[in-house]
Amino acid sequence: MKRFIAIVAFVAAMFVAGNAQAQLSVRFGYAPETSTSKYNSATTSQNYNGFFVGVHNNFMLKSGLGLTLGVQGRMNMRTEKETIATVTNTTKDRQILIDVPVALNYTIAFGPNVKVTPFVGPMVSFGLSGKTVASQHGGITNIDLEETFDWYGDDAMLKRLNLSVMGGVNLKYIRMNLFAGYQMGLLDIDTFNDTTTKTSGFFVGLGYDL
Repeated sequence: MKRFIAIVAFVAAMFVAGNAQAQLSVRFGYAPETSTSKYNSATTSQNYNGFFVGVHNNFMLKSGLGLTLGVQGRMNMRTEKETIATVTNTTKDRQILIDVPVALNYTIAFGPNVKVTPFVGPMVSFGLSGKTVASQHGGITNIDLEETFDWYGDDAMLKRLNLSVMGGVNLKYIRMNLFAGYQMGLLDIDTFNDTTTKTSGFFVGLGYDL
């Protein structure tokens, strides 16, 4: 937790630094994520829809080489519904995270208005909240049950901190940016000794330079 706060503070300081070579942009996009768990020889996966919005600051270093620092909020969502006889079982997962991506990039210009920029680097993520709501409704006896499980509560299933490596490319036209890439989690984020859980997924989004 202290390390994450220090990273966010560092990024915030870089954002407010009076660097004339920096370019601030607002970004949002779609980032579905897969959580894969391995237990002995068994592997299970859960797929989430994810959406993010944030700000990125690109600092030009030298001859097209830059360093991008960002802070973004992200939400992961998943809903499963199954009806057996007349009983409907519904499971809803919701997770809110803060991401701090850091990426080296290299810009290649194609004329005055078009630039292509591949990028690669780490991304630190911190889970602010995560919950599963399981409900059961219907049946002959008119069942109406609902229970909420906190991912980061007293009997936590997951660790809040995650570290990923990401890579992708940004296409810029004047001030508009279209970017896409892939991220792969490096840390085991579950709290169980005999199970390993890691995340992965692609992302795509739009940005506007301020």
